[in-house]
Amino acid sequence: MCRIAAYSGPAIPLENIIVHPAHSLPDQSQHVSEAKLAVNGDGFGIAWYGDDDRPGLYRDVLPAWADGNLTSLCRMVRSHRFIAHIRASTMGETSRTNCHPFTHGNWAFCHNGQVPPLSTDQALARGRVARRSV
Repeated sequence: MCRIAAYSGPAIPLENIIVHPAHSLPDQSQHVSEAKLAVNGDGFGIAWYGDDDRPGLYRDVLPAWADGNLTSLCRMVRSHRFIAHIRASTMGETSRTNCHPFTHGNWAFCHNGQVPPLSTDQALARGRVARRSV
């Protein structure tokens, strides 16, 4: 099962939520409990907001515990809003394009599970896609 952490509040170093807690995301990616897989090693990512309306994004296919840049990045970046994701792949290739979070314009988002394919017409009919973004 994928792991997600999110924060919204006063600006803090990302490491306060992502790296320092006893059950940090790197720890959860290497020592999984309550899941089908022993590790969540199919990539990870972080999206954060600073002074710009558009989020910053860092993703990689490495397991979070194996990325030497993650702890440094989380120590140096302060944000008032961020979302982080550890991927446990059950389908789809392990690639950066499949690592969460995703960004579009000023949006950052991730999900846990599978999103069924919808044609643009189906999505518009169901009100799930704004016409201006199509």
